[in-house]
Amino acid sequence: MATPTHALVHRYAPGTGPQEGTAELDAEMKIWAQIDSDLRSSGQLVEAWALNSATAALGTAADDAGSQVVFAVHAIAVESDAAAQQIAAGMPHLGYGSTTVHPLMR
Repeated sequence: MATPTHALVHRYAPGTGPQEGTAELDAEMKIWAQIDSDLRSSGQLVEAWALNSATAALGTAADDAGSQVVFAVHAIAVESDAAAQQIAAGMPHLGYGSTTVHPLMR
């Protein structure tokens, strides 16, 4: 297993984006699954975690503005910050949320 070099921390504002039980959410979840599959196939995905949505909605981990909560984290192994930023830029929730890139210490 590769050593992770970066964490991608995914956030959204509760009440935004596709809602549970909709075709829009189903479509977005397929995109997330494809991203994970592609990253895994390329050897870049070390691990991915999704937070329980009920826990995330409680919001103990808010961003600086206090309006977004963490819902998922990807640990990736890439050659540079630019490569990590490029992966982050392709996340499907960016219209209603954010992804921050955090280099990891070894």
